[in-house]
Amino acid sequence: MEIRELQKMMQYEAMSILTSGSNGFSSHSPMMELAFKQLLQEQLSKANTLQATHSLPPKNHNHTYPLNNTLTTSYAKMTATSDTTTKEIDTLIQDAAKKYQVDERLIRSVIQTESNFNPLAKSSAGAQGLMQLMPATARGLGVTNPYDPQQNIQGGVKYLKQMMDRYNGHTELALAAYNAGPGNVDKHQGVPPFKETQNYVQKIMHQYLA
Repeated sequence: MEIRELQKMMQYEAMSILTSGSNGFSSHSPMMELAFKQLLQEQLSKANTLQATHSLPPKNHNHTYPLNNTLTTSYAKMTATSDTTTKEIDTLIQDAAKKYQVDERLIRSVIQTESNFNPLAKSSAGAQGLMQLMPATARGLGVTNPYDPQQNIQGGVKYLKQMMDRYNGHTELALAAYNAGPGNVDKHQGVPPFKETQNYVQKIMHQYLA
């Protein structure tokens, strides 16, 4: 109810009191006063309810606020980084190096160049995880989750060891095969003349021998 309506009702009640007749008859009877009070109370209750309703925040019919995709991705990366510490990755590298007899320094150099130690790294070509395994290669190595650091490092080092054995311990040829595939190394009988592969081999060897 608007304030003006309340004012009119209050004026009416006041006038009824002032205009009581000299003959003892009064329009301000107990019944009228009771009716006025009841009506006033009803209108005040409605006004309070309306005010409370307008003060509430708008309802969210979805009950959830979806996160921005960028924020979601950032949170996922943050979680993966916090779940897998540098110390844990070092331990995984040591285990794989011991199992496959591959130098730890070489493994670290490959991981640094491939993913910069990001377990969730994914290239535009589809390579995944710390050692950037292609899906088909990962499956062939028994890796079911390439984003699992343990599986990824085990699979990547196993593949690197296969390439080392294939090229009789020649590290540069093994790295070239890791990057471009053994077929290209065999075809060119050495490091393929691909700028990306040549830069890749150079970068890792520099880190490895530093």
